[in-house]
Amino acid sequence: MINNLCDMFFQMIMIGLDIDKINDEIIDLIKNYKIGGVVIYRKNYSDMESMVNFINKLKEINSNNIPLFIAIDQENGRVNRFPLEIKRIYNPLRQASSKNMKVINKCNEITANILSMVGVNMNLAPVLDINYDNKVIGNRSYGNNKNEVIKYGLPMIKAMYDKGIISVVKHFPGHGLVMEDSHYLIPNITNVKKMEDDLDVYGEAIKSGCDAIMVGHLKVRGYGNKPATINREIIDKYLINRYNYHGLIITDDLRMNTMKYMYGIRKLIIKSINSGCNIIMIKYKKNDIKKIYSCLYKMINDKKIDINLIINNYNKIVDIKNKYRLSNNINNFYIDIDEVNKEIDKINEKM
Repeated sequence: MINNLCDMFFQMIMIGLDIDKINDEIIDLIKNYKIGGVVIYRKNYSDMESMVNFINKLKEINSNNIPLFIAIDQENGRVNRFPLEIKRIYNPLRQASSKNMKVINKCNEITANILSMVGVNMNLAPVLDINYDNKVIGNRSYGNNKNEVIKYGLPMIKAMYDKGIISVVKHFPGHGLVMEDSHYLIPNITNVKKMEDDLDVYGEAIKSGCDAIMVGHLKVRGYGNKPATINREIIDKYLINRYNYHGLIITDDLRMNTMKYMYGIRKLIIKSINSGCNIIMIKYKKNDIKKIYSCLYKMINDKKIDINLIINNYNKIVDIKNKYRLSNNINNFYIDIDEVNKEIDKINEKM
């Protein structure tokens, strides 16, 4: 029974593969620990062909019946994970500044097509933070007010869905409201009244059929010192109760500096689960997951963790994977890079 629960639990783990190559421990994590997904980076490949080969290798390793989430941060602009041989699509703020929905839809279409062809099934985008002259978010945002972000940001969700890709919108409840970078500090949202605009954006995303939301490491005034990632009160009040949201709730990377130093990875994982998060994103570190497994096994055995949370999260994850028809099928590589780059040049000229 405990082994089965541990298998279910590891479907909730998504590992950031910020490494040069797939090592034996990564193989072990996918094949034997049965982790639910990975996040890939440009460090993993040098060109489109090696990107496809890298993703196919991950699928081959995953001999389990449940396919992997293969996720990427492809926002376009400065957050760009395509190999350098693919030209960069202009950033979301520049797209929105064109006020041309045909242009924006074409940017999303090109992005979704490439991701689908290489085998990516989850995109950690779009950014739905409102840009309040914030250098951290800046041109990653689609606008300076909620109406712009809703109008120009939400179409990416549908473009991804049409290609069988899960769109993960971020960073709930609104990273644009803070000046600090949550990679290094835990920012505090002090203007809760202003946050209502950001929440309206997420409300519209949920109405439009959003299936996954990333929660940021952001404290909110009036809700104690715990950031939203590990704060049940914030997640329940604003996602579950206000918007009746039933999709996936995903943590931002738990290995961001301040978070890991303040709480420790193992405590963060348990706190995230207890707060209502369904998927735990952690950047890879050697031997880390095996220590977590031992700790988890003991906690389940000692009945210190609610097994119903694990079972419910597992079922939700499997349901989403089935909905998007994820598979371990190998992708046959063919992308006309010259043609794609011509399309990108043509669309960038219109912005």
